[in-house]
Amino acid sequence: MKQETESEYQVLQHADLFAVLNENGRFQFISLNSKDHLGFSCSEMIGTSLKDYVHKDDLFLVEGYFYNDHHLYPCTFRFQHKNGTFIWLEATSDFIKPTSLSTETQIIIKIKRIEPYEQEHDSKPVQRNNPILIDESDEINRHAGELLSQMPCPLFISQKGQMCYVNQALIDLLGGKSKEDLLGKEVFDIIDQDYHDIVKNRIQRMQKGSYVGLIEQTWRRLDGTPIEVEIKASPITYQNKPAELVALIDISSRKKFQKILQKSRERYQLLIQNSIDTIAVIHRDKWVFMNESGVRLFDADNFPDMLGKNIFSSLDIEYHSQVKEKLEKIVQLKSDAEVTQQSWRTFKDKTIYTEMVSIPTTYFGEPAVQVILRDISDRKKAEELMLRSEKLSVAGQLAAGIAHEIRNPLTAIKGFLQLMYSESNGNANYYEIVFTELNRIELILSELLMLAKPQETVFKTTNLYTLIQEVGTLLETQANMNNVLIEQHHQESKIELNCDQNQIKQVFINLMKNAIDAMPIGGKVTLSSYKEDHSIFVTVKDEGEGIPPEALKKIGEPFFTTKEKGTGLGLMITYKIIENHNGTLSIESEPGKGTTFTIKFPAYNEHKK
Repeated sequence: MKQETESEYQVLQHADLFAVLNENGRFQFISLNSKDHLGFSCSEMIGTSLKDYVHKDDLFLVEGYFYNDHHLYPCTFRFQHKNGTFIWLEATSDFIKPTSLSTETQIIIKIKRIEPYEQEHDSKPVQRNNPILIDESDEINRHAGELLSQMPCPLFISQKGQMCYVNQALIDLLGGKSKEDLLGKEVFDIIDQDYHDIVKNRIQRMQKGSYVGLIEQTWRRLDGTPIEVEIKASPITYQNKPAELVALIDISSRKKFQKILQKSRERYQLLIQNSIDTIAVIHRDKWVFMNESGVRLFDADNFPDMLGKNIFSSLDIEYHSQVKEKLEKIVQLKSDAEVTQQSWRTFKDKTIYTEMVSIPTTYFGEPAVQVILRDISDRKKAEELMLRSEKLSVAGQLAAGIAHEIRNPLTAIKGFLQLMYSESNGNANYYEIVFTELNRIELILSELLMLAKPQETVFKTTNLYTLIQEVGTLLETQANMNNVLIEQHHQESKIELNCDQNQIKQVFINLMKNAIDAMPIGGKVTLSSYKEDHSIFVTVKDEGEGIPPEALKKIGEPFFTTKEKGTGLGLMITYKIIENHNGTLSIESEPGKGTTFTIKFPAYNEHKK
C-alpha cells in the first residue's frame, strides 16, 4: 500500500502544471498540483502576478516570451518556491484572443518543473584525462565544416557537457587563441555555478533525444570575465553517439540595457504609484490599469473594484459622447493628446470633477489610451463661489438703487400722511396701522441695503415665541386669502434668543411667505420651536409640491427662484441673516409632499459665551 502511495505521489510530482493568465499577467486559474510543484495552493496564487515569482534576472525573458506570442520554443526560467528557494521551470504558452463572448486576451501556459540533476551510480560525470580531439575535416563533411566554422553565431557540439567541436566565433567570444583552448573542456568550467543543476538536467534530457527550451545564462571567459548569453540547444547524433548542438548569443549589452531599463521602469512605476494625480490606462472602454490615487479618487476599496470596470458606468451621462469621441481620436492616432473636463460618480455616490489628459499608448500590442486625471472639484467650488460673489455684487448694486428709489416717494407719503393725521378727528387706529406698516417698509429697505453696504446689527435678548406670534399675526390675512391654515407648536412660551429682532422677523416672513406661495390651492403651514442640545430649532413646514433635487442645490443663490414672478433675493437675504446670527439653515423636500426649512440657532447662554 505504501509503495502504491509513493508511486502516485511521484506521478503527481512529474505531472505537468497548467495555468491561465489574464492580460495583466495575473493568475486566473492554476491546476490543483500547484502546491506539489511550487509550494503555493491555488487560492494563494489566483489573483497574483506571475512576475512577482520570477527571478529578477529572468523577468525580461519571461515578459518577452509570454506577452509576444512566442510558440516555437519552450521558455526556461527561475521561479521562487514558497520556501524561498528558486526552482527551474520550463513553460510553453498559447493565446486565446478576444471573442464576442470575451473581451480579454487569455494566456494558457503549460509548466514543467525541471528537477535537479540526478547523479548516476558512478556519482560524478566521468572526467576524461585524454580528451578526444577530433579534426572536423575527418568527422564533418568538409563543406558543412567550413560553413559552421565561418558562422558569425558562436556554437559548439558537446557530448555530456564536454566540448568536441567549436567554431571560431565561440573561440573569439570566450577569449581563446585557438580551438585547442576549448576542445575537451567541460562546459561546467565556463558556466556560472548557479546554472549547473539546470544545465546538467538539460544535457541529460538531450542525451535522451528530448528538446529543451530557450534559456539565459551567465558564462565566464577564459580570463574569468563574466558574459551574459542566450542559449539555444538541441539534441543531435555526433560520431554515432548522442550529443548536444549549442548556439550562443552574446546578450551582455542587452542585459546591461535591460537592467538600466528595469531601474528606469521601477522609478517610473514608483513615480506613477506615488503620483497625486490619477494615472490610468483605458483599453476598449475599460480601466486596465490605475494607480493608488485613482482608487482613492473613486472611493474604491481596492484595485479589483476598478480594473475591468467600464469607464462609462462612472462617468456622468452628459459627458459620454464627448469622452467617447476624444478616446476614439486618440486610439485612431488622429490626435497626440486631448484635454477634457468631466464629472464622475464615485462608489460613495459623490460627484467629482476632473480634468483629463489623454495620450496614446499600447496594451498588449493593441491601441489604448493613457489618461491623467486631476481632481478639480475644489477649483469648481471656487469658481462657483466667485460666480456667486459676482452675483452678490450685482445684487448689492441693484438693492442700493432700488432702496433709494423707493425711499424718496415713501418720505413724501409719510409727510403728507402726518399732515392728514393732524387734521383728522377720527380713524386714529387706521393711521397707526398705516404708520406701522410704512416703518416696516423702511426697515425692509434697510435690510435690502445691507446687500450693498453691511450695516451694524443690534443684538439684544428677544423672546422668540413672541416674535413668531407677531409674524403669524402679520401674515394671517394673506394666509386666509390663499386658503392656508397657519398652525404653531412651541415647546415653551419663553425661548430667549440673542438677535436683531427686525432681521429675524424678516427671516420668518420670507420663509412663511414662501410656504404660503408653495400651496396655491391651500394647505397648512406648521411653525414649531424647541430647544435641544444647547441649540434652538425653528421649523417652517408646508404641504406644497416640494422642490426638485436639482433646484435644491441652487437654493440661496442670487436671482435663482422657482416662482414665476420671484426675484430670487428673499432666500439669499435669509441665508445671510441666519449666517450673521451664527445659525444654519437646512432644507428637506420630497416632491409631492412638501418642504421643511429648519433653522438652528445657538441658545442664548451658549451664544453669550
